[in-house]
Amino acid sequence: MGGSKPKPQQEGGGGGGGTKSSASGVPKNWPAHIPYLTTPLYSPKLTAAHLAAIRIPPSSSSTAAIVHPTTTISSSSSSSTSSTSNGASSGGGGAQGQPQQLPTIPRDLKPGPSASVRITPITNPSHPANGQFGLFAARNLRPGELILPYLGEIHPGSAADAESDYDLWLDRDGDVAVDAARVGNEARFVNDYRGVPDLQSGGGGGGVKRKRRPNAEFRVVWDPRLRGGKGEKGMGVFVLLVGKGRKGAAEKGGIGKGEEVLVSYGKGFWGGRKGGDGDGEGGEDGDGEVGSECG
Repeated sequence: MGGSKPKPQQEGGGGGGGTKSSASGVPKNWPAHIPYLTTPLYSPKLTAAHLAAIRIPPSSSSTAAIVHPTTTISSSSSSSTSSTSNGASSGGGGAQGQPQQLPTIPRDLKPGPSASVRITPITNPSHPANGQFGLFAARNLRPGELILPYLGEIHPGSAADAESDYDLWLDRDGDVAVDAARVGNEARFVNDYRGVPDLQSGGGGGGVKRKRRPNAEFRVVWDPRLRGGKGEKGMGVFVLLVGKGRKGAAEKGGIGKGEEVLVSYGKGFWGGRKGGDGDGEGGEDGDGEVGSECG
């Protein structure tokens, strides 16, 4: 895997290797050999201390409402997400150990395949993940909106798989992470923005190219739907807020229907790869990093 390329995604739809529709309860193009999750999977290596770290309910002052992924978009709508979001590597704490607001997953968000995104084969030879898969918006997504939860196996960070490119911290201080390498949901198909061809806006050959930037980010959340309504920390994929890691035309924010959902894996991920460029431009550098972050 080249240093400027998104992680290769597991094979899906072609050749009988993936599902053709969501009739069976899994998304179209889901890889048949990867179990699809609607709730987290828990590693048997988790101790009572690990579980306590992600199950202590935050105070009402440390939670924040988020834009529901099924809310109709209008030009007058604005995100209620606090700009003091948790990154995946922040372990639920802010600078100097001060608590930050945890976005709260809506209780009425239904589990299962998301109507907001589609797993789509990538057929552009210029794309680093050509021949693999990416996650694309199935509708217009507004700035700050929750796209979908990031599900996987919750495990001790000290027991992380060093080869996984799908590992994110839930609580660094509590040594708890979530890995979507072997199980997960659509969120595991989110690619890094580096090397992805520029966007072409406008019709015909006279369109304007727009440099690719991250348009989404990983954020630690509080999910009140879990544990019979008692709640638990989790991970979510969110549309970047306006101006956060975005420049030029991207400052308008949001992700258009049909556009690929892209994040920045962060300096730690690429720095740990042979030939990695370590470019931290845009996105949540240092927060929400993947791969060797938990190793």
